[in-house]
Amino acid sequence: MSTPKQTAQKVTLRHHPDGPVRPSDFAVEEQVIPAVGEGEFLVRAIYISVDPMLRLFIDPAPLGGGMPPMPPGTTIPGPAVGEVVESRNPDYAVGDLVEGRFGWQHFAVSNGLGVQRVNPRLGPLENALGIGGLPGFTAYVGLHTAGGVKPGQTFLVSGAAGAVGSAAGALIAARGGRAVGIAGGADKCRYLTEEIGYDVAVDRFAPDFLDQLAKALPDGANVYFDNVGGPLLAAIAPFLARGSLVLVCGLMSQYQGDEAATVDNLPEVLRAVMFKGVRIQGFTQLGQDALRPAFEEELAELLATGRMKVAVHVEEGIERLPYALAGLFEKSVPGKVVVRVGSLPQGKE
Repeated sequence: MSTPKQTAQKVTLRHHPDGPVRPSDFAVEEQVIPAVGEGEFLVRAIYISVDPMLRLFIDPAPLGGGMPPMPPGTTIPGPAVGEVVESRNPDYAVGDLVEGRFGWQHFAVSNGLGVQRVNPRLGPLENALGIGGLPGFTAYVGLHTAGGVKPGQTFLVSGAAGAVGSAAGALIAARGGRAVGIAGGADKCRYLTEEIGYDVAVDRFAPDFLDQLAKALPDGANVYFDNVGGPLLAAIAPFLARGSLVLVCGLMSQYQGDEAATVDNLPEVLRAVMFKGVRIQGFTQLGQDALRPAFEEELAELLATGRMKVAVHVEEGIERLPYALAGLFEKSVPGKVVVRVGSLPQGKE
């Protein structure tokens, strides 16, 4: 077997979170490297993604009881990027670099379903989990759902300093739209305008938050790219332009069961729907693989010409995964968060 000699580990669910997610909700356990069957291949993880939506799936009643809870002892799911180290699948060779939902573990077996080869034109390997992976593709699909970006359009993005929000802002700016981002704190706001390309950044923690919004949106927002949900959507409603679109991408304020997110914010939103003709539409990247070639081509050109900048926060060691997830909600950092759990292939250091 061609796997490198190392201690193999995985992160499992110790127990369902009671309130905010804590590192103690998880356990780091020894992993038995799985056998490879016919038509399968073995992946050695290098980077593992940390995503806020994971909080939904480890809940004792996921989606409000709409799906069964994950049993304690289950390996935590999620995207990772790694190297094929053994293969009995003719479509994947040893040495291939791939991205897929390999979970929080050093080694995973796959039959290729949902797996993407890493495009070397999209920059460093970790980009396959950020701008070149699910967050970037989600932003791309959202803007496609909105009908593209027309010059002069104003897009308002919440959670703008996060992985999806920063990708959305960069794409909007590159396509000639006006990008207004909402983030928490002066440092993140500076990051949005100085690094990502947002035209204006509004601090949601500032006492004059609503005044900042009014100044940034004198004619209202044509599209609101919502990554947060909860009471923020109600606060935004008065600043939406007539006939505008609300794209619901995420509901981060509601993933942890925050009390403020349970308040009925519907009346303010319905007023915008009724009197301004505002439309609200959810979307997903699932089933949109036909868009991926165009997405990768546009992204590669933007990265090559320096018109898009990327921020990735990297932590080291598989034991850091639970802390990185908790940190998304407690002290979020700009850009995409990944954890490096394995060495880079020779020649890729």
